[in-house]
Amino acid sequence: MELKQFFRADLSELSPYHVEQPDHCVKLDANESPFDLPNEILKEVLKEIGKLRFHRYPDPSSNRLRTAISGMINVDKDLVVVGNGSDELISYIFQIFAKSDVRAFFPSPTFSMYRIFAQVFGVPFTEIKLGSNFELVGETWQSYLDKYPKNLVFLAYPNNPTGNLFSENILHQILSRSDTILILDEAYFEFSGKSFLSLVHQHPNLIVTRTFSKAYGLAGIRCGYMVAHPDVVSEVNKVRMPYNLNRFSQAVAMLIIKYREILKPYVNSILEERKRVYDRLVAIDWCRPIPTDSNFILFQTSKPADQVFNKVLSHGVLIRNLSRPGLLENCLRVTIGTAEENDQFLHAITDDFGESV
Repeated sequence: MELKQFFRADLSELSPYHVEQPDHCVKLDANESPFDLPNEILKEVLKEIGKLRFHRYPDPSSNRLRTAISGMINVDKDLVVVGNGSDELISYIFQIFAKSDVRAFFPSPTFSMYRIFAQVFGVPFTEIKLGSNFELVGETWQSYLDKYPKNLVFLAYPNNPTGNLFSENILHQILSRSDTILILDEAYFEFSGKSFLSLVHQHPNLIVTRTFSKAYGLAGIRCGYMVAHPDVVSEVNKVRMPYNLNRFSQAVAMLIIKYREILKPYVNSILEERKRVYDRLVAIDWCRPIPTDSNFILFQTSKPADQVFNKVLSHGVLIRNLSRPGLLENCLRVTIGTAEENDQFLHAITDDFGESV
């Protein structure tokens, strides 16, 4: 029996999301927090585990968690949907808008899952190249959006892997269009301090997604949320998987919200270290770091990216090699770690390259 006859032909060229994980001691490749939960929160997590009833399904609407989120960000809980990371929620957005007359747009380069989801759900899409400084070119975007009757625009704010914030004026121009839904992926909001969340009430065509994976250090439990107009929330709930967020993730996310002040020094440390690492990279004559508002730094080198990546890895430090033809040629990305981890990275990147640290 030939199984391929049953598969979708349009997925034949789609590759699964995959990241190589060679042996390493210091992991600075995935934009994770370098800090595990502090002991005082871990103790509360252990207490909470004892209260959970694992033989029962979780709250299907995550009502208590949505209530906690609504209090944290000051929006009505009926505008909030939670999911297994913001990825799951972005996939639902593609599902509810997957129509023959809808086209998706996202910049290039950006978060690779936008393209993958567009292909998976059969949504026609266009990737619009960023400018030489990784900026949105407003006239280009308006020109493309004018061509189609219904548009979905996916923008990471700040962008990944470039780390920069896009022009607010251009975002407002996109948001003002009656033929366009704007999805802002604010996964790195806690590091940028910039958000469009307050505009959700004024603009029914604005959807904001966020995650607990980055600043809150919960990448391991996969919890994110979206905020949108009630009509969008209603449609998303139609396609959302039953019991999509397990009891444990709901409980831990609520504890993080309760004790989030304890985590603020971690975020401050990352911001301080981000500046220090950036300044040190600027001082390397063959390295051009990109100004960033996230918890990572994209940098371009005049040396072959593979050479830099392997040299850093030989010191036990894993970063992300993003080099490919175009804007990301000879570009690599390093996540901001602890001071000690960052020192190891800085030593590794300059060792044997004729530069002093």
